[in-house]
Amino acid sequence: MTAAPAPQHSPPDNFQRWLVFALLLPALIGTLIALTYRGTPATQSGVTSENPPASPHEAKVDFAPPAPKTDEIFWPAEVGNPQGAWTGRLARIDAHLAILTVRGSAEARGTAHGQLLREEVGRLVKSVRAHLKPDNSSAAENTFQQLLDGARRMKQYLDADVIVELEACAKASGVNADELLLAQLFGDVNRALKLTSFCTVFAAFGPATSDGGLLIGRNFDYSGKGLDGGVPLILQEIPTGPDAGRPFVTIGYAGILNGWTALNADGLFASNNTLFYGKDSLDGIATCFLLRKIVERARNVEDGVALIEKGPRACTTGMLVAGKNKAGSWDARFVEFDSEKTAIVEPQAGRVLSSNSCQKLSVGGYIASAEPNCSRWKSLKEILEGGGPLNWADTQRNPIAAKGVYLGINLHCAYLNVPAQRFRLAVSPGDGTPAATHAFREFQIEADRVVEVQP
Repeated sequence: MTAAPAPQHSPPDNFQRWLVFALLLPALIGTLIALTYRGTPATQSGVTSENPPASPHEAKVDFAPPAPKTDEIFWPAEVGNPQGAWTGRLARIDAHLAILTVRGSAEARGTAHGQLLREEVGRLVKSVRAHLKPDNSSAAENTFQQLLDGARRMKQYLDADVIVELEACAKASGVNADELLLAQLFGDVNRALKLTSFCTVFAAFGPATSDGGLLIGRNFDYSGKGLDGGVPLILQEIPTGPDAGRPFVTIGYAGILNGWTALNADGLFASNNTLFYGKDSLDGIATCFLLRKIVERARNVEDGVALIEKGPRACTTGMLVAGKNKAGSWDARFVEFDSEKTAIVEPQAGRVLSSNSCQKLSVGGYIASAEPNCSRWKSLKEILEGGGPLNWADTQRNPIAAKGVYLGINLHCAYLNVPAQRFRLAVSPGDGTPAATHAFREFQIEADRVVEVQP
């Protein structure tokens, strides 16, 4: 893939020298982890690994239970008999995109994920290991073990049900649980290796949209290192049982259980952008698990922001939190933070947007600016302000996919209609071409599945 350009505000030279020197010291690698971050289902009870499946969207099961036509693209992950309750449903859109719905306890959901995507989860862990441990030298092994130690340290800040789900997924897919955890901390680890993601995001509502509803655009720009052979995944989580969180959908990769681009059943959205210069800490909630915590545990914008402010926080990051506020109106905030401070970017005329430059958070000698010197931020602002209120029905206008807004390393590009629980998504097929240049598919989030909306 195309190498990521340097951010508009790259770290000063002495910082770069310090980071490189620290990376050479195995004793510090564990701390540096916080400086940032179609296969077929394996044979299992109720599911076989026959290939090819009966249709492009259907897998074989070892019994043939009657099912309504609306269920034909799904198959059960765990059933004792044709009438058994399902805990996982998988649909393959094509070789480069799948949809997985998991339901039940944390253990049941993790098991379903690991069983239905066993091969893909294994590839993810193998790819991350190869990325972080490029050879079999003792130095590389020592570095990798230090990274694992750092991941274990950050584990203590995860919710107990998340840990149960991760360990169940690892067991069901036959991978090492600590290595699967390390794969979840991908963004934080890559920041230590100077392979930062560069994202853009906006929220528009009220006067900025034709009907006053909330529309969101999100680019996930990352080089793909460590995701080689992975499958982009729309993951729907439906927690049940005591202390169950909110149902939510997140766009990521098979084997990734945290959040990258996430929306819950209440219409609360969260996503993250890399920011720079702040004070980072290993003793905090890993970036994308904090993102997941917001959509799983909050119902409105204020509560989502409060979770960030409460912390503990790890890496210097910006998060969009958008949805209904406590007054019941559509709203959004972009929260910029490091381990010590937070600052909030308020919407202007029903819009809030960000790329990778702080607008409010002044840290590490960097002075924040309400008008960042970032070409992507400027392009997105001009597009949003220049064409009048956004209208979801206008399929020819997609600000987040406009030239100048995404990078050549664009892995997914999403445009969301939050009130309708719909989104349009394009993903990179893994050939180095940006997701935004590929066809967008539209999806509808339903109570127990995500379905593609046919044109």
